[in-house]
Amino acid sequence: MITHVLLFSFKDGTSEEDFAASMEAFRKTGQMPTVSFSVVGRYSGNPAAGYTHAAVFVLADLETLDRYMYEPVHREADFIVHPHLAKMEAFDVSDDDEPDLEAKIMDIQRRRLASDPELAELLGIAPEDLNTAG
Repeated sequence: MITHVLLFSFKDGTSEEDFAASMEAFRKTGQMPTVSFSVVGRYSGNPAAGYTHAAVFVLADLETLDRYMYEPVHREADFIVHPHLAKMEAFDVSDDDEPDLEAKIMDIQRRRLASDPELAELLGIAPEDLNTAG
């Protein structure tokens, strides 16, 4: 099982409409067939970290993570949400003891961004960084 965790905060001045659309986009992502379970809401960790909200998506395995990355709803959410984020951190937690799991997860993400230059640009990732990664 892979738990994909996103911690984030919104830019000052984000309208109520953009905030609501962003949160709805996260919720729709959590309803995709590849997602076993999701939680989207307020972050209640250390306030000094600067995050205000979080999204957690539970995926069955690497194959499911790979499919999740390419779902149209996921891509649509990226373009709705990312323009309004001031800060974001993403990480994965897994109960899989496979020694190269981290490298495989990073490769899935690298391939997704390499195949979608518009998304990579939105995220501020240069093409040369994708070609040399993992």
